[in-house]
Amino acid sequence: MARTVAYEPVENDNISKAFDAIHLIPEELRGSDDFLDILTWNIRYFHHHDADRVNRISEILGVLNADVIVLQEILEGSLEPVVEQLEKSGAGHYQVQYGTTGGNQRVALMWDLDWVRTKDDIRELVEKKEIIAVDGKDAFPRLPLWAYFTAITYLPQSQPFDFQLVGVHLKSQRGGGGPQRRAAGDWLAKWLENDAQLVDSDVVVLGDWNQTPSDDAWASLHELENAKLAKFKTINSESHISHLYYKNKRHLGSRLDLVAVSIAAADEVKGDPKVVRWKSLDEFLGTSPKAKDIKKHLKKISLDISDHMPVVTRFYFEEQK
Repeated sequence: MARTVAYEPVENDNISKAFDAIHLIPEELRGSDDFLDILTWNIRYFHHHDADRVNRISEILGVLNADVIVLQEILEGSLEPVVEQLEKSGAGHYQVQYGTTGGNQRVALMWDLDWVRTKDDIRELVEKKEIIAVDGKDAFPRLPLWAYFTAITYLPQSQPFDFQLVGVHLKSQRGGGGPQRRAAGDWLAKWLENDAQLVDSDVVVLGDWNQTPSDDAWASLHELENAKLAKFKTINSESHISHLYYKNKRHLGSRLDLVAVSIAAADEVKGDPKVVRWKSLDEFLGTSPKAKDIKKHLKKISLDISDHMPVVTRFYFEEQK
């Protein structure tokens, strides 16, 4: 079942040709039938009223062609036009589930029904104000969204790959948020070590964590990794930035979009999670632009696409020995 999709630039699009989907995405990170691709992406206040942006995001997701997509900052109902475009283009038949919290910034899951099926009802793992940080605030302003999937493989004599997935969008850095992120990290580590094992040993938690992987907020996850029960800090390189902003010419962002996997699932991961760093951005930076031009370029990417870049985790369909 081939899933290679060719896209033409959107007519009357106000984004430069250098930002079209084919030119943005490195060839090695485009969709592949050989692996289960799980993608996370914060698409910054995404809604369906901006037709040009809907077309742009649809094209990018079509070229990436991931089997499961975890999105953040989503207006409820806004992904239906994207699903329609993906189906028309031949990229896949996607189903969508939105989180119930976060207002216009919800967590949402998309999965390609041709390759992935749910094994249980999708739900949020905790209730509002169930996990309270030491500062008295809700640890999860957007509740973690849980799904139990099976990935269908067409490889001869291979078994379906079952896994749990949790999509997160933790407290932003505006106004601090450190205690909330720490409480969220502590709870996720405890859940990974205990309750998650009651369903299935293959677990992946991913999304916008709003802090770098080495931050002290994730001390419990670091301890879990040191105990060889999970992978987190070692698979999320801080040198591979996923959130774009200008500090200086040597500092254009940080790694906030992270992936944690149970140790059983780690054996099935083909390399570390990869940031989909836009090709056109690297080509632009290669021209040694001035600071003002870099700021302008990053602002255009942020407005026309997002201030975050996607992160892809690629899993083997067959158990690795």
